Amino acid sequence: MKLIDVGQEAVKAQGDVMQRVAARWGRRAAWFVLAAIFGVFALVSLHAVLWAGALVVLHFNPLTAAVTVLGIDVVIMFIFFLLGTRHVADPLEFEARLRRDRKFAELRQTLALSTFIGLLIGPVGRFSGRQAFKVARNIFFRR
Repeated sequence: MKLIDVGQEAVKAQGDVMQRVAARWGRRAAWFVLAAIFGVFALVSLHAVLWAGALVVLHFNPLTAAVTVLGIDVVIMFIFFLLGTRHVADPLEFEARLRRDRKFAELRQTLALSTFIGLLIGPVGRFSGRQAFKVARNIFFRR
């Protein structure tokens, strides 16, 4: 019965790990979507304003103003891209992984113990036990 309980707990721990990993991937996808939305809005709305500001205020020529706007967009997009590529496990996921690993180790130990007991109780164990009993009987009781 303990083998089944340990197996169920190990499977539950694996389910917790998978749930936390899915949540992390969801957060990462949200960061990527945010980066894409910002990229689109930046291209649509800020280009004209930044280009005109660079042209009028900073006295750039039209090409230099356009390159400056593009550089600012690329830097901001790169920052959001880096936020999206982070894959740091949160403490709950780490705890779920630790619990899963412990339960799988306990499951392996329980399975090994039940296999060993099965060998002792099964035909091999009965044969070995009979042979050991015969040897002990021959040592202590001579015919």
